[in-house]
Amino acid sequence: CTRSLCRQSDGSIHYRGRTTVNRLFGCFVLMCCWISFSQAHEVRPAFLKVTETNLETDRSEFEISFRQPQINGRFLGLSVSTNCDATELSASLTDGALTEVFALECEEESLQYIEVDGLDRTLIDTLVNIKRLDGSINEILINGNEPRLDLTVATPTVPVYLIIGIEHLLLGFDHILFVIMLLYLVRSSWQILKVVTSFTIAHSLTLALSALELVQLSSAPVEAVIAGSIVLLAYENLQKKGSVSKTFPVLIAFGFGLLHGLGFAGAVAEIGLPEESQLIALLLFNIGIELGQLAIIAFVLLLLMVMRLKFIRLLYEAPIYLTGGIASFWFLQRSWQILAPGIG
Repeated sequence: CTRSLCRQSDGSIHYRGRTTVNRLFGCFVLMCCWISFSQAHEVRPAFLKVTETNLETDRSEFEISFRQPQINGRFLGLSVSTNCDATELSASLTDGALTEVFALECEEESLQYIEVDGLDRTLIDTLVNIKRLDGSINEILINGNEPRLDLTVATPTVPVYLIIGIEHLLLGFDHILFVIMLLYLVRSSWQILKVVTSFTIAHSLTLALSALELVQLSSAPVEAVIAGSIVLLAYENLQKKGSVSKTFPVLIAFGFGLLHGLGFAGAVAEIGLPEESQLIALLLFNIGIELGQLAIIAFVLLLLMVMRLKFIRLLYEAPIYLTGGIASFWFLQRSWQILAPGIG
């Protein structure tokens, strides 16, 4: 038996001394940093739609619709600049977002660049959709590192909705915590496969139905219940005796997966789907979610294997308590926003 660990008569391993404290502290620091980053990064992108309305030999005209999200009750102060003359047509506030519409007139040269001023001061992305009179459509995701889009050069890009799907999962902390709590319910690789497949089928179903406007629910109650589902799983994982969740994890994953699919659909609703390729965009978004989900699962399983958390009850249960606490706060916060939307 060393200072760090010793093997008991039953074959289990228990860690002792400063090593355990250091690992526990490191785990908490890592999760807290992750929480701060996730809350700081707004998953919803701004949306800039550029439509060519007139094309002549000596000039071209465009209509621009720019939608920027509201964060913590404040707008980001973003604006669009180009090499053309702009005339504001309208501005409106809907669903917590500011939408501005402009007319562009390019006389001597066509539209050469689009820049979102102020984007470098934020952590959000901007989805740019450009539709030409010849029917061609380009979709490009820009961020604060490169807020200017040069239209005079060809820009190879990864499918935009695939990127948005990955970001929504990796930066959607409530979905990550739910997946982690699901992994705590199961013990074997076969169970993990069944639970993850069940969750995937369920959220893909409601995501498609909601994105195609076949099922519509208000996002606020959905987000509150999603937080409640995390609290429930955290509680179930702390139970020493058998429970419904541990006995039927596949059914639990499917049931809550239907709910989380509605949450995923909220991200799609924020930016919309292109009319010409709704199904393809929806498929790419869903694939992005699955890639992000697989990355999280692989990371968690690797962490469990490397740190051997199953042999250390305190370290094993710490993420469950932390998850339950965070989700409880979210549930109360989101419920309060529903009951008293005009306060706070």
